[in-house]
Amino acid sequence: MTIDDLKALIAQAEFHKFLKMEVLDIEADGKLSIRLPFDESYTIFRKAGAYHGGIIASLVDVAGAMACSIIKGHPTPTANLRIDFLKSPARCDLYADAEARRVGRGLGVADVTIRGEDGTVYALGRGTFNTADPRPVG
Repeated sequence: MTIDDLKALIAQAEFHKFLKMEVLDIEADGKLSIRLPFDESYTIFRKAGAYHGGIIASLVDVAGAMACSIIKGHPTPTANLRIDFLKSPARCDLYADAEARRVGRGLGVADVTIRGEDGTVYALGRGTFNTADPRPVG
């Protein structure tokens, strides 16, 4: 998958459009960076401006799936997701740096770091994704 393919995939998915994610960079070996611009609708309490954990989890999920999709050439739905929330981000853009660690015929594993522009790490995630070709056999 190319960066244009990933951008088109984001443009087709309603939830991805809600998140307003921007693919910044990809590498053919399954690495990519995504930017999530801050939006008050992502906060748990508007006054505090802290991100809701579900938004961060969604960013981990999408970035990990896309890292595997780069290698497979098709969407790779989530099978499992684990996230360590290290620090609560507030009122800042978030960046997801993802790397596919192993991509096989049926499953792939990707690691994702969620950070701020200043390099502060807010969360670490690992996902397992279904890499089987979704096209019908026969």
